[in-house]
Amino acid sequence: GPWRVQLGAFGMAANADALWNRLKDRPELAGRTRIKVKTGAVTRLQAGGFASEAQARAACTRLSQAGQTCIVVRD
Repeated sequence: GPWRVQLGAFGMAANADALWNRLKDRPELAGRTRIKVKTGAVTRLQAGGFASEAQARAACTRLSQAGQTCIVVRD
């Protein structure tokens, strides 16, 4: 789907990889695609494949409750 959950933005791409490795097994992200979007010197880490905005928001809400900041974006 076109909806994504953005998990962070990093000056060092290795930090995006490290965060993904910590979060990839969470049920909210199970089966989701890791997407790294490079914009200038910043790499944004996103989890993609949400079919609806509501589905992405639900995942982001659960992640936020667990202490992981995130925002919902559309590709």
